[in-house]
Amino acid sequence: MNPRFSRRNAIRLGALAGAAPAVGAFSSLAFAGASYAAPPEGTVRTYWLRPTDVAHDQRYPDGIAGVMLETQRYYKQELGVTFKLNNPVVEVVPGDHDAAWYENTPNGGEEYWWVVFNMQQELMRKLGLRAPDRRWVNIGEISAEKEGVSGGGGGGGWAILSGHDADGAAGINGPMNRWYGGMVHEMGHALGLPDSSFTDGTPMSASFYEYPNCHFNQQQKNGILNGPYGSFMS
Repeated sequence: MNPRFSRRNAIRLGALAGAAPAVGAFSSLAFAGASYAAPPEGTVRTYWLRPTDVAHDQRYPDGIAGVMLETQRYYKQELGVTFKLNNPVVEVVPGDHDAAWYENTPNGGEEYWWVVFNMQQELMRKLGLRAPDRRWVNIGEISAEKEGVSGGGGGGGWAILSGHDADGAAGINGPMNRWYGGMVHEMGHALGLPDSSFTDGTPMSASFYEYPNCHFNQQQKNGILNGPYGSFMS
């Protein structure tokens, strides 16, 4: 994996509670193998990878779709333009392994990365994705996590997130604004932004825990619009 991903802080800090945006009944699509038609290029693709021992629970694709819709809205508010999501928003991808396999199969050095790198490589293989991939920005979430160890991050047109983010999106892991802010932060990395070096009121710092009371500064806005995925914003 060539892109350098920023380390996630996996602490479950609550923020201001907010109502989740409404999500339609067709917010997710089950992956249909070779017959599946990829969505238009220049869009953000979002995946929920479900391990073999995890039952389908519609709260997950619906919740992840809600987080993506709120993130889309926030970027429009901050930049005046935003990225395009597909219809359906979330592609549900049945995994090849049980959750323990993703958690315990070494991949990428630190154990922190094993779950999300295993997920990412499976998504790349199944869906013909690349890293980086200039056709789409790719957001992957998986219902697997080794408690206190597994994490995630973003960079190079990707955000890859483990089980606590999927649970948060599904509404079963604390106030939703924590998970909205986290996705705004990781989307910033996917679009080319670095972490802020201190808590500065922007979502690229720990201020994302205070979502929606955080805002991009002008340098960050310019970094998105003039960055490698600036053409995705309209």
